[in-house]
Amino acid sequence: MTAVVSRAAPTRPAEAAGGRPTVERGPTQARARTGPAAIGFCLAAGGLAVVGLRALSSGHELAGALWAAQGQTIGPVLIGVVVVVFVAERQWPAVRRPAFAPAHLVDAGYLVLFALVAPFVTLVNTGFAVTIQRHASFLVLGHLPLVPQVVVVAAILVGMDAMNWAAHVANHRAAPLWRFHALHHSQEDMSVFTTFRTHPLAHASYLPVLVPALVLGASGTVPAAAVIAYGCFVTLPHANLRWTLGPLGRFLVSPAYHRLHHARVPVAGRNAVNFGFVLVCWDRLAGFAVQPSKGAPVATGIAGRPVPIEQNAAASAVPGVVAAQLLQPLQLRSALDGSP
Repeated sequence: MTAVVSRAAPTRPAEAAGGRPTVERGPTQARARTGPAAIGFCLAAGGLAVVGLRALSSGHELAGALWAAQGQTIGPVLIGVVVVVFVAERQWPAVRRPAFAPAHLVDAGYLVLFALVAPFVTLVNTGFAVTIQRHASFLVLGHLPLVPQVVVVAAILVGMDAMNWAAHVANHRAAPLWRFHALHHSQEDMSVFTTFRTHPLAHASYLPVLVPALVLGASGTVPAAAVIAYGCFVTLPHANLRWTLGPLGRFLVSPAYHRLHHARVPVAGRNAVNFGFVLVCWDRLAGFAVQPSKGAPVATGIAGRPVPIEQNAAASAVPGVVAAQLLQPLQLRSALDGSP
């Protein structure tokens, strides 16, 4: 079975980025540096997973911790929200697509893959937390007696969103991280399932989201319900909906707002916009925010199609395309080199 990989003629860096900042690099220089760096990133993630496995196994908490994390990241509430949003997409689509379009089926497959790799993500997260506590304990604050717990929990959630935003920007700025993140941006038929169109190793780039909880954990922990609610809201921006959320769209990321981030070509003359996960304020502070207009929805994907895509593949070839998508970041040479 041969994967169908569509590639166009070479494009300028800003075009190939599909909304990423223009950075000029020669192909030889990029390939010599980006490939090994991406592999090094994989090894670092694996090392953290080993640390996490040892930490949880030593306390006989492995099964319980993995099960609890599974419930928070990919539990029935999240699945229910995804189904409801997908039904809404059938009623009010931004771009009308068949319910069983290849893109939807592939991204639904990535949802299943996300569920399967959730234990690995938990181990990496645990390894990161243990490493911080062992080697950067100065970051961990003691109990803050004068601060109400509700304020601490709110600060942690806001801090988590800020760290998600910063990690997202890094995924566009750093070429080794972009190798993994490009898979997410390759989708040309976005839906709520596109939330999960992520390379399994790309989850490690969002480890900074744990820092607020580590710093303020002694003063209060975020309830599981709040974590689940946050995860559910993060799925909405990828929906194939025209929703702007009205006045709330000035503060919260809407599907129309986030679609501009996935635009195939630069938006409003800018190469990178709308990185936010839940809150828009981080984009506003950094000058990245562009509010959606009432015009036709922008086309999504990456110009030049440097990532293998399923749109041009026969149904029998789709598994091969997905395999090519997952293997591409690990190649020493890649069509993504030179365009961080």
